[in-house]
Amino acid sequence: MKTIKYLICLFVLLIVSVLAVPSGVNTHPSHGVLNWKGQDWYLTGGKANPGNNYWNNTGAWIDNQNRMHLTVVNDNGKWKCTMLNSQKSYLYGTFTWTVASPVYTFDKNSVVGLCTYLDDYHELNIITSRWGEPNGNQLWYSIEPSKIEGNTKECLVPSSIEGTNTTYRIDWKPNYVRFTSMQADGTVIADYNNTNVSSIPQEPENVIMNLWLMAPPSDGRNIELIISDFKVVND
Repeated sequence: MKTIKYLICLFVLLIVSVLAVPSGVNTHPSHGVLNWKGQDWYLTGGKANPGNNYWNNTGAWIDNQNRMHLTVVNDNGKWKCTMLNSQKSYLYGTFTWTVASPVYTFDKNSVVGLCTYLDDYHELNIITSRWGEPNGNQLWYSIEPSKIEGNTKECLVPSSIEGTNTTYRIDWKPNYVRFTSMQADGTVIADYNNTNVSSIPQEPENVIMNLWLMAPPSDGRNIELIISDFKVVND
């Protein structure tokens, strides 16, 4: 009987301890690292490319819905951007991001990058940016080196599409790379299929997610990007 009472008391204490854990807790980087979607993500610090920006190794965090937040913030007059690099590297696969933020309405000087990366000559990019222009194309696909003819496609997104809850996908295969962007209902915004095998990376690459600047925000405001999901399917 005493054993049963003891076990009941332990069970009650366990329930109380679980209920006592505060809800709505956000997760912030520990020593420049965040664990999300089954792996560690390393935040860049210091000053570096792209854009010769200052990078904030505390500039990303995970909310209580398990969404990743990347920021551009003014820190005492110095604009600091955010970049995450995946722990795992991949050779081929399907990479899918879901972006909760209205990225096509972001400041004209901001750049959102969803990429696979080995070096500047082996890279697959989905970029949303106006590159400093008030109007014009907002969506860019590229295989580096992008100067090779056919390795880049730029897309004009209708003003009725703000980019909220959009999905971005890179299908990387040995003989082709296909980029696709879709609205929340599955309607394709734009896609691009490159079958030039000589341009397709054939070595493992890491995943990079970044939010950076080509110049200070034209409106002087901080920027926040929310990525609600990311997944990789390997073949």
